[in-house]
Amino acid sequence: MKHKWFLIALCAVALFFILPIGGRPLMAPDETRYAEIAREMIESGNWVSPTLNGVRYFEKPPMGYWLWAASMQLFGENAFALRLPGMLATLGSALLIYLLSLRWLERKTALFATAVYLTLPLVFVLGSVGILDPILTFFLTATNAFFFLAIEENCPRRRKWAFLFLSGIMCGCAFLTKGFLAFAVPAVSIVPYLIWEKRWKEIPTLPWLPLLGVIAVSTPWAVAVHRAEPDYWNYFIFVEHLNRFFGQEKAQHSEPFYYFIPVLLLGLLQWIVMLPDAVLGLRKNIFRNKLLKYSLCSFVMPFLFFSCSSGKLATYILPCFAPLAILIAAGLSERFFTEKKSMLSFKITAILFSVLLILGATALTFNQFTGWPVGLYAQHELLKYILVVIAALVWTGCMLGALRTAIPERKIALYLYGFLYTIICSHFVFPDIVAERKAPSEFLATVPVPKDAALVTFRRPFQDVCWVYKRADAYMFVSRGEIEYGLKYPEAKHRHLPDVAALKALIRREKEQGRDVYFVSRTDVLTEDYKDTFPPYEWRKSSADNSPDGFSVVKF
Repeated sequence: MKHKWFLIALCAVALFFILPIGGRPLMAPDETRYAEIAREMIESGNWVSPTLNGVRYFEKPPMGYWLWAASMQLFGENAFALRLPGMLATLGSALLIYLLSLRWLERKTALFATAVYLTLPLVFVLGSVGILDPILTFFLTATNAFFFLAIEENCPRRRKWAFLFLSGIMCGCAFLTKGFLAFAVPAVSIVPYLIWEKRWKEIPTLPWLPLLGVIAVSTPWAVAVHRAEPDYWNYFIFVEHLNRFFGQEKAQHSEPFYYFIPVLLLGLLQWIVMLPDAVLGLRKNIFRNKLLKYSLCSFVMPFLFFSCSSGKLATYILPCFAPLAILIAAGLSERFFTEKKSMLSFKITAILFSVLLILGATALTFNQFTGWPVGLYAQHELLKYILVVIAALVWTGCMLGALRTAIPERKIALYLYGFLYTIICSHFVFPDIVAERKAPSEFLATVPVPKDAALVTFRRPFQDVCWVYKRADAYMFVSRGEIEYGLKYPEAKHRHLPDVAALKALIRREKEQGRDVYFVSRTDVLTEDYKDTFPPYEWRKSSADNSPDGFSVVKF
C-alpha cells in the first residue's frame, strides 16, 4: 500500500510540477542569459571559466551552469531543459522539509508543511524559472538540514560526523552556485540556535567537518579557475560580493532596509490572513520543539541578513521560505487540528480569494470581448483565456467546497487542491503581447540570420540574440551591458562598437569581404534614438507592428 501511494505521489509531482515547465517561452534577460552561458559551455568544452557572448562572465560560479548544461545534453537546448534543475531543486527542498518534519512533528503536519512550501507563490514561480535561486535554496536547505540532524539526531558518533560532512558538501555546492553567501546564511542560522540552546561552547568545534566538506567540493574548481583566469577572484570578491553588500546606494540593485517585507507578504499571499492563527498555534510548542526553534532561527536571521545588504532582489529571500513553511504548518496544525479552534481566518481567506477570483475572471472576460483598456489576449489566443477562467473557477469551487466541510484536514486539503490546476495552466497562458516585450527569443526565432553574417546587437536583447542564433561573437552597439568586464580584455575590445561611426566602419569592412551585417535591437533604437544617423538598412522583421516596445531585425 505504501508503494502504491508513493507512485501516485510521484506521478502527481511529475504531472503538476515537472512536465508543464516547458510551456512558456524563455524570459529575458535572466533565462536566456543562463541558457546561453550553459550552451557556450557545451559548445566550447570550457567547464571552468563561464562566458557570455564569448567573453568572460565572472558574476557567478559554475554549479548552476553545469546543471543546466547537463540538462540540455539530456533533453536538448530548450525551455524545459533549462527549468528542470530549478524545479527538481524546489521539489528537493520540499522533500527535505517533509523528512525533517516527519522526525520532529506529526506526519500530517509534515505533509502540510510540504504542501504549504510548494504552493507559496514565490516558491512556485521561482521554482519554475531557469534562475539560480531555487538551486541555491536547495543546497542551503540541505546544509541546514544535515547540520541539524548532526547536532540533534540521537545516533552513533560516526553518523553524526557523516551528517556534518554532508552538511559541508551541500554548503560547498551552494558556494559553487552563488558564492560566499553559502557560508553566511547557514552561519547566521546555526550560531543563534546554538546560543539559544545554551550550547555556545560547541560553536568553535562543530564547523571543522563541514569545512572539510566545503574544501573537498570547491577546491578543484577554485584552483582551476585561478590558474585559467588569475583575475577571477579579484572581480568575484570585490565587485560581486563586497560592493553588493556594502556599496549602499552605489551597490547594484540598491534598495532600502524594509524592501523584503512586502516581498515576504506577497510570497505568502494565500496564508497572510492565517498568520495570526499560525503564531498563536506556535506559542505552545516553539520553545519545546527543537525543529521549530531551529526553523525560527533559519527564517528570521537570514531575513535580517538579506535586509542589511545594500543590493536587493526579490529572489534573494527564497531560502527563508523553507523554514517558514514548517513554522506556518506547525502553527496552523496545532491551532486547527489539535486545539480545534475556530477556523475564522481560514474562512475569511477562502471567501476573500473566491471573490477575487470571480472578479478577476469577470474582468478578464470583459477585457477579452471588449479589448478595453488594452486587450490581453488576441482572438487567436482564445484557448489561453478559457484556461485562465477555468483555473479561477476550479480554485473557487475547491475553496467553496472547503467552506462546506466540517473536517479541518479536509478543508486545508481542498484549499490546496484548487491551486494544482492553476500550476499546470500557468505555463500555457502566457499572452503574446507580454512575450513581445519579455520573451524576444520567440520573435527572433522567426527571423533567419545567415551564419556568415556579422551580427550586431543592442544591450537588450543581446542574450536572446546569442541564444537563438547560437552565436558567441555578436558585436555590442553603444552599451556593453552586463558583459562590460569581459569586453575590457584586449582580445574582446573590438567587439564593442561605441558609436554609429564604429558601426559604419564595421559595415564597410564586412561589405568588402562580401558579408552582410544584421542588427538586432529594440525598435525605438532605430525609429527614435538613431533615426537620422544610421546608415541605410532594410527591414527584415519587426515585432509588435513596429511598436517601440517591440524588437526589430534589419540588414545593412
